Amino acid sequence: MKISEIVRVDSRGRILIPSSVRSALALREQAYVMLIADLESREVRLIPFADPEAKLYELRITIDDAPGALAKAALKLAELGVDLLSTQSRTLYRRKMAEWFIVADLSKCKVKPVKLEKYLKEEGVASRVEVRPLSSL
Repeated sequence: MKISEIVRVDSRGRILIPSSVRSALALREQAYVMLIADLESREVRLIPFADPEAKLYELRITIDDAPGALAKAALKLAELGVDLLSTQSRTLYRRKMAEWFIVADLSKCKVKPVKLEKYLKEEGVASRVEVRPLSSL
């Protein structure tokens, strides 16, 4: 089922999401949404992303480029209660080093964000870890 509404952009570039759309998507006040702009088709998609209670962080983790390394890191994050919302990985040096970018909800994490780096390094799953609050919010 699709819902279609026409809205106006105000002088500050904002739009009001009609109540019919908010209800259908279960969007609450202060909820996080992801906007994806497709420049070729000139369309914008709005995707419900996280509850208002979420504590969103960006993680950048450097791991070995070896089979199972990403799974091992994901398991350690799961053990800590880190909720992975969006991830992307890439190889930096074939069979040596890879990088994993994550947007995560740390609201239920068992350790403070600043302790994640130390924990992942001590567990041998990462050589480098950067954790920072999601900047655009």
